[in-house]
Amino acid sequence: MATIDPGNGSDPDGAERLRSAESLLCDARDALRVERRRTVDEREAFEAFRSRVRGISAEATPTTGAGPAAEAGTVTAAAPDPSRLRGRTGTTGPGLVAIRNAYEETVMSVPHYDEEYNDTYERSLAEEFGPELALALTREPTLHERYRSSLLAKTTEAIRRRDELVGIVESESSSVSHAREDLSPIVEEVETVSRREFEAERFGALDAYRARLNVLAGTCDEIAARRQEERIDGERSANVAGIVSDVQAYLYRELPVTYPVLAAVAAVGGRIESVRLDVERAMIHAESS
Repeated sequence: MATIDPGNGSDPDGAERLRSAESLLCDARDALRVERRRTVDEREAFEAFRSRVRGISAEATPTTGAGPAAEAGTVTAAAPDPSRLRGRTGTTGPGLVAIRNAYEETVMSVPHYDEEYNDTYERSLAEEFGPELALALTREPTLHERYRSSLLAKTTEAIRRRDELVGIVESESSSVSHAREDLSPIVEEVETVSRREFEAERFGALDAYRARLNVLAGTCDEIAARRQEERIDGERSANVAGIVSDVQAYLYRELPVTYPVLAAVAAVGGRIESVRLDVERAMIHAESS
């Protein structure tokens, strides 16, 4: 509730309250815009990676005699170039080297990768495709067909998740825009009423102001209720799709609040309440005079 100055009945935080509501909605909109761009970038990166994996052939399992020869320092014509492993050493087949290069040049090269993830190759594989496949792609000597097939399937799944996340972000953006459109005229009307000289108004006019403020407060309650329903629907969709467990916490992880729309509605509601208290205080004076 607003802090009321008993000397003049004004709400010193009123304007700041409404600026906060607008700022929250703008921040939410900006966060969603960034999330959509990043998700689209990741989807396109995985699509490019999948295309490259389709062009990589599985390899035959090396003979049992290759190990000792390698340990003895003998380099054969079939041995891969370890320098292609970007810092790794050891005997790794060209198919696995090609997989790593493709992954680093697509998925790990999206503009926000370091800021958002900053993972190693092995860690990123485990996060996206599971620890078992990650182990096979980083510790096995060759790329078996079953690994390549599994990688293609899991990459397609990663693309699907990004597609569904884009849909969730777009739905959330629409919800935020709708709330902003609904709150904007309420804010304007409340501020218009708040600029009235209540002490100079007749009781009937003050009663009309109070009635209108009650209506606006009810509209805020309706906006909050609708928002809650949309939030629950979004959470349910995300859980079913297996994308994220808490959509709001994920989308607004960089913001100071987890539920910016509800926080904005609460800020506007608080301003309505403070103005209504000013009106009711003036009504008491009008009745007694």
